[in-house]
Amino acid sequence: MGNSVKHHPSLSLLEQFCDGSLTPEVALLVATHLDFCPHCQRLSKDIEADLACSFAAAPVAAGQDDWLSMMQQVLAEAETTAKPVTPSTDPVVTNLEVGGHQFELPRALQRLSSKRSKWLTLGGIATARLPSGEPHHISLLFIDKNTAVPQHTHKGLEMTLVLAGEMVDEQGRYVPGDLIINTPDDTHTPRNVSDDPCLCLSVLSAPLQFKQGMTRLLNPLQRFFY
Repeated sequence: MGNSVKHHPSLSLLEQFCDGSLTPEVALLVATHLDFCPHCQRLSKDIEADLACSFAAAPVAAGQDDWLSMMQQVLAEAETTAKPVTPSTDPVVTNLEVGGHQFELPRALQRLSSKRSKWLTLGGIATARLPSGEPHHISLLFIDKNTAVPQHTHKGLEMTLVLAGEMVDEQGRYVPGDLIINTPDDTHTPRNVSDDPCLCLSVLSAPLQFKQGMTRLLNPLQRFFY
């Protein structure tokens, strides 16, 4: 994947990814960013090494010996009774077709994409939900060439990862691998001004709130994006 990524997860977000404290949807978004970004791959390895060292160096508190012995016994019993792990039967989707265009998918998305919902299309925009739980909704977002998502603000967090093509808004230009995080304080108009289509991975914690154009018609369509 490309080396021109300029918009990365924060260090705090990478630390939460490494210690396993993110929701599955946000963790998938960060994992997909890592498929594009050698810089964050190196940071993640450093964070994981620091976590391992901290765990190994942590002193055993008084009274924990019995607990550790119990855990060792449980693990030993689990090894003798564990069933073989069944490999996932979900098909691997390496390429995705939408709007008459083919896109190569990063490794992190290649299994889950086979479970996407039917594409919903509105003008030059299409979206397909991926399996997710509360509070985050995750979806693939297609923006055709010379097409804009109407101006909107956010009732929660909006995290968008560019997978292919280019996207711009009032804050800058984004290429594959760039991760854009917007809060309720942000209002923007994401648009594709290139001659090639754009594909994104989007995670929302709440519906969008449209601010421009035929608002009365657009806001009832929040479910299209959420």
